[in-house]
Amino acid sequence: MDSGHSAHFYQRYKLPILAFCILLLLAIFVSVKYEYDLREDVFSRTFEQMQRELDTKESVLKTSLRENISALNFLDSTPPVLAIMRATNDQNIDPVLGTPISAWKDRLAKIFTGFMSTDKDLAQARYIYIADNGKEVVRVDSLNGQAYRVPDDKLQHKGQRDYMQITAELENGQIYISPINYNRENGRLQQPYTSTYRIAKLVKDAEGKPFAVLILNYYAADLLNKLTSNIADNLSVYLLNAQQQFIYHPKEKYRFSFELDDAHYWNEEFSSSQQMIGVDFFDVVNLPEKLYIDKIIEFKNGVQMQPLTLAVSINTDTLLHEIHHKRLRFIGILCLIILVVLMLFIIYQRDINRKIELSFLKEKNSKIIEDSTDAIIMVQPNGVICNANETAKTFFGITEQTTHFDTLFNYNDEDFQGIAQAIKEGQRCSFEAVHISEQSTHYFSITMTPVFDAAKQQYQIAAILRNIDSLKCAQHQLEKLNVTLEEKVKSRTAELEKATEEALAASKAKSEFVANISHEIRTPMNGVLGMLEMLEEEPLSTQQMQYLHYANTSANSLMTLINDILDFSKIEAGKLDLDSHEFDVVSVCSDLITSMAVQGQKKGIEILFDAHAITKRAVMGDSHRLKQILNNLLSNAFKFTHKGHVSLTVKEQLHTDKSLCLSFVVEDTGIGISKENQSKLFEVFTQEDSSTTRHYGGSGLGLSISRKLAQLMGGDIIVESEKGKGSRFCASITVSLSGSLKEQGTITALNNKQVGCAVLYALLGQNIETQLEKTCQPQPSKVSRISDIPENDFNQLDLLIIDHKHPELNNVLSFANRYPDTCVLILGVMASLKQKETLPSNCTVIAKPVTPDELAYKLAVLFNDNNSVIERKNTDTKEIIELDLTSRSVLIVDDNMINIEVSKAILRDSHVHIESASDGLEAIEVLNNSETQFDLILMDCQMPNLNGYDCTKAIRQGKTGEKYQDVVIIAMTASAMAGDREKCLSVGMNDYITKPIKQATLRKKLSMWLKA
Repeated sequence: MDSGHSAHFYQRYKLPILAFCILLLLAIFVSVKYEYDLREDVFSRTFEQMQRELDTKESVLKTSLRENISALNFLDSTPPVLAIMRATNDQNIDPVLGTPISAWKDRLAKIFTGFMSTDKDLAQARYIYIADNGKEVVRVDSLNGQAYRVPDDKLQHKGQRDYMQITAELENGQIYISPINYNRENGRLQQPYTSTYRIAKLVKDAEGKPFAVLILNYYAADLLNKLTSNIADNLSVYLLNAQQQFIYHPKEKYRFSFELDDAHYWNEEFSSSQQMIGVDFFDVVNLPEKLYIDKIIEFKNGVQMQPLTLAVSINTDTLLHEIHHKRLRFIGILCLIILVVLMLFIIYQRDINRKIELSFLKEKNSKIIEDSTDAIIMVQPNGVICNANETAKTFFGITEQTTHFDTLFNYNDEDFQGIAQAIKEGQRCSFEAVHISEQSTHYFSITMTPVFDAAKQQYQIAAILRNIDSLKCAQHQLEKLNVTLEEKVKSRTAELEKATEEALAASKAKSEFVANISHEIRTPMNGVLGMLEMLEEEPLSTQQMQYLHYANTSANSLMTLINDILDFSKIEAGKLDLDSHEFDVVSVCSDLITSMAVQGQKKGIEILFDAHAITKRAVMGDSHRLKQILNNLLSNAFKFTHKGHVSLTVKEQLHTDKSLCLSFVVEDTGIGISKENQSKLFEVFTQEDSSTTRHYGGSGLGLSISRKLAQLMGGDIIVESEKGKGSRFCASITVSLSGSLKEQGTITALNNKQVGCAVLYALLGQNIETQLEKTCQPQPSKVSRISDIPENDFNQLDLLIIDHKHPELNNVLSFANRYPDTCVLILGVMASLKQKETLPSNCTVIAKPVTPDELAYKLAVLFNDNNSVIERKNTDTKEIIELDLTSRSVLIVDDNMINIEVSKAILRDSHVHIESASDGLEAIEVLNNSETQFDLILMDCQMPNLNGYDCTKAIRQGKTGEKYQDVVIIAMTASAMAGDREKCLSVGMNDYITKPIKQATLRKKLSMWLKA
């Protein structure tokens, strides 16, 4: 917050800020005073509490001891005490009563027993001679709450005990109280430990000489319990002997520790600085952990004892916690008071600020109203103007409290009544009005808003009158422009409609031209290819076969060019449809690159195929268009590569629940493409440069069509290349996942086998190792790359994979004859079929490129792993369809006699009866007049006089009789545009064949429909 904002904030909240500062100073003073009084009060009350507790415990202790002394004096006054003394001095017979000493002993024992039955704290009562080394005369013990007189033979001598010696020195009538300690029997601590103390008194004979000692032993446990019971939770009690050793301590291990040779002293835990009286309770830093008060416990007037010390302590944290709790409560109340006072000051300050702001706002609004270029007036409910700014007074000549609002403008009766109603009822409204003065006419936009007058308790109307003369002028000009613009829009719209019609007509003409040219080109090509195909079945010489091969190759190349042009036209016209069906992507790619491999093998280059990254083989898409894309990319790779390799790698890119993006990378080590020419590759009829066209040929359509097909299939084609180093084309398409599962064929025969790979081309070796890793589950124990193949190394291998170009191939074949346990897999084609047939039984050949399914099949055959042998397609034999249509009749309708002859040649060995017609009219005539019952009609679509579509409609409508209404009609047309098949089916045809007609296709259709 900068200084300007700070000053503004201070001005708005001056009173609360000053009040807060004053209250803060008062709060500090009050808090210090409260803290002083609080500490003094807490320490004073605590000291009083501790003093009361100490006095109470002193009273309890002294009272218990006095009761014990009274009991001892009572026993001393009983007859047996003096009688035993008299009998002892007179031959054990009491000279006064003549009673034997044993009787007096019994009476004394009974008196002791009676005392024990009434005082459970009495542990032992004894009468002991001074003479005879302190021989016990009578002794009664308390055992488990029962009094027990000790037999005479078990009485002990106690003359050496300190309490006997001290008591023997007492004056007549004095009492001795022994220290509190653990009881001893025969000089040893009694087990379990029993704390006791003794009350003893000296008995003298008639001559005043010490005769005996009367001693009572008391349990100290009850006495200690009385000291520690009913004590406050925050206080602790201590009892010390004369040596300041702990008799009682809150910690049990300190109690009577002096009896166990581990004495703990008071000064080890407390010092004089911890006395409650001398502590400075404001010295928070040096305040001791505990505070105490103590008192010396001793008797005077004939009682001899070692002084005891009774002490009471308190933990300082307890006092500080109490102070802290009260301090927090006081601070909370103080903060609440400060907060309430501040809120009152803030409310008061806000009220003052509001009044100041209202005064400023009123002044500002008055200034704005007076300086406004709009006329602003205030109208009373009766329509009289009570206030007006200077603009209104100057322009309208208003006199306040006199001029009526309705006299300022001219408006019709309906507007006048509405305005009057709004003024009277205080409603908001907006309208436009005209003010006519002597010199000119002015237009005004008027806004009327109700304003409540609190002083008069009524609504008034605030009216803002804005001059809109310039706006009205602009509006008139805009209306004129609008009329002109509408005329221009109509004209332009007509031109656009005409241009659209011309474009549609041109597009229609282009589509019709493509359809016609497709028909016109395919019709003669049907004759050429058909006749060439039929000629292949005739016996020909070698030279004739070569000529036929050249003619077939040229015709197929021409057909490929025609198909490319038609595909491009279909794409441009938006009539190329995709046929989505289920296919195995690995099998499609394997078959394609295998069929095209001969183009590279003739040049001696390596062909590689890698599909190990594919996990979903079964997909839904258009496999034919995919093959068209890959065929173009691979053909270019083989065309422009003279050494090195051409590879096809298939990978999965993006994988979702329903779809999959596949990438197909075609990489070669050919001539490469320069950076500046890569952008032109996908343009129509364009190659890298003119020299490429002259040297390698080509139309320049393939890559353009391939990219457009890839884009139609949800992908694209990108290129990476460097001149002289090769090219890398990556085509991607999107396919749907199929419900069926097609898994990669795997074998288990190579589990823990030793495999050697003797391949000269490094990339081929890597490809083989990758496919082994994917195909073999579990994998071999080791795959070694080897160059030389000694006989010893060969014998140690389970499988050797060797390239047919390897210089040591013949040695390997001889080794294989000697070591039948080592299998050999040869990559490539053997020099001759004869050599292939003479291979050892443990050797086999696999053609390059190596595909996953073929590798799995060959390995399974080599190792006789019948469970892993997979079914494979036989691509070596040409499909031959046997067809016997004896007793069947076919009508061929075509305006081209060559096409009719081609069809007859294809069906000549099927024994079918064939008749022909040159157009639709002749076909209807044949069907109506011929005695032959035709089972099937091959119908051309584009013919003179009556085309195939109309002819089919006539047949279905019964113009050739009811017997032919359901006859099988197969379209045999050169039209290959999108929609042609649907058009044929829609007019009633049963099936569709495109020209040029393949022998297998036609024979399949007839076999299907005629169920031959």
